[in-house]
Amino acid sequence: GVINSALPFVAWAYAALSLNAGFSSVLNATAPLWGALVAWLWLHESLGVSRVLGLLIGVVGVSWLTWDRIGIQANADSTQVAWAITACLAATLLYGISANLTKKLLTGVPPMAVAAGSQAAAALVLALPAASQWPTQMPSLRAWACVALLGLLCTGLAYVLYFRLIAQVGPAKAISVTFLIPVFGLLWGGLFLGEVVSAAMLMAGAVVLLGTALATGVIGWRARS
Repeated sequence: GVINSALPFVAWAYAALSLNAGFSSVLNATAPLWGALVAWLWLHESLGVSRVLGLLIGVVGVSWLTWDRIGIQANADSTQVAWAITACLAATLLYGISANLTKKLLTGVPPMAVAAGSQAAAALVLALPAASQWPTQMPSLRAWACVALLGLLCTGLAYVLYFRLIAQVGPAKAISVTFLIPVFGLLWGGLFLGEVVSAAMLMAGAVVLLGTALATGVIGWRARS
């Protein structure tokens, strides 16, 4: 609950103060890169040539995306944007760790129990910090409705499906669902928030997805026996 929900959600909320939704969603797609790296370092999963190449390509894509974003900011905002990007990458690293932790320690536990238990733990951990940071003006009913939808659909229901997927196909493949996040993030950002998608963002995002696909084994090649 702490590393898969509480800390990442705080990091995403902080990043949203400086980054638009489409940009954050592209960074969110780096979670499988971290998942593959953690699986190699911790669970000693083998990495072939194509997966190592994918990790390197993914790093290049993230670096390109980050450099482009910081470069277009005013000097006064560049430090804040850099911290926001760091928060996004820290969140995806935690996702990679938690996916492997779930596979190692919670295999066999019903997905509903894992999802409910992790969310309950996250709520308990964040309760006191949330109370200390409570807004001076009560949020609107629309804001409460948005929070409810985020909690019920985008988190509760999504994690039931996600933990079930980890149990069935393993963490490296399950976390590859983040391939879809940039597509929808850029789409919804453009439709509902009027966000502008630059050519550099699209190209860097494509490089990130290519590296992620190679690193997770979604695409690649096999040596002849």
